[in-house]
Amino acid sequence: MTSQDITEGTLPEHAVRELAAATAALVTDHDVIGSVVNVMIGCNQSVGATAAGILMNQPGGERLEFLAATNHRAEHIELYQTRIAEGPGIDCVATGQAVVVDGLTAVADRWPALLDTFRAAGFTGVHAAPMIWHGQVLGALNLFFATDIGADTAVVAQAFADIASVVVIQAGPTTPTQVLAQTRAALEQRTVIEQAKGVLAYTRGLTMDAAFDQLIELARGQQHPLTKVAGLIVEQASNHQEP
Repeated sequence: MTSQDITEGTLPEHAVRELAAATAALVTDHDVIGSVVNVMIGCNQSVGATAAGILMNQPGGERLEFLAATNHRAEHIELYQTRIAEGPGIDCVATGQAVVVDGLTAVADRWPALLDTFRAAGFTGVHAAPMIWHGQVLGALNLFFATDIGADTAVVAQAFADIASVVVIQAGPTTPTQVLAQTRAALEQRTVIEQAKGVLAYTRGLTMDAAFDQLIELARGQQHPLTKVAGLIVEQASNHQEP
C-alpha cells in the first residue's frame, strides 16, 4: 500500500477518511494500545467488520501474543489462537500473506478447533492482514465478520495493518534489536489495560465488553492516551476511589 494507491482511488472514500483520522492521531500525544484500537475501529468501519484484533510476534519469534482487540469476543478468539497455535493470525504471521476465510463451513475446514468459538462469537468469516516492518513480520491484524467479506477488504485491511505497524514501531530508522524492544514495550502496555477493564467491570457491574467500550469512551472524552487513563483507573482503585 502506497500513497499512489490512495491518490489513484484504489481505496473507497470512507476508508481514506478513516485512514486520515488514524494517521492524524499519531502526531498528537498517544499510546500504542489506544492508537492501534483506534486504527482497528477505523478499519472495522471502513470494511464492515464486526470486530478486530491484533496478534504480535513475540521477541525471538517463538510464539504469538495478543496485543489488543476492539471487543471481548475478538479478544477471546485471539487468545484462543495463541493457546492452540492455530488460526488466521497464526497462518498470516507464518506466511507473511493475507488470510481470508469466508463462511463457517470454510472456517471448519481450515481450523476445526475454532469453529465453536467463531459460532459463539457470532462471526462467520475473517480477514487477516500481515503487519510487516522492513521485511519482518511483526504480527497480524485480524478482522472478524458477521456478514460476507467485501471486495474492497483486502486493500483497505492492508493499509490499516501498515498504519498499525507504524504505531507499534514509531516511525524512524530502527535496528532489529530496537524492533524487538518496541514490540515488547507495546505488549507490556496491555497489562494495565486489562487491569482497568477488570476494575470497571467490577465497580460498575459491567461485562468485560462494556467495560472496554467505556474505557475507550473515557480516553476519547478526556483526549488522553488509553494507557494513561487505564493507569489512573487502576491507581484510583488501589486507593479505594471511585473510577
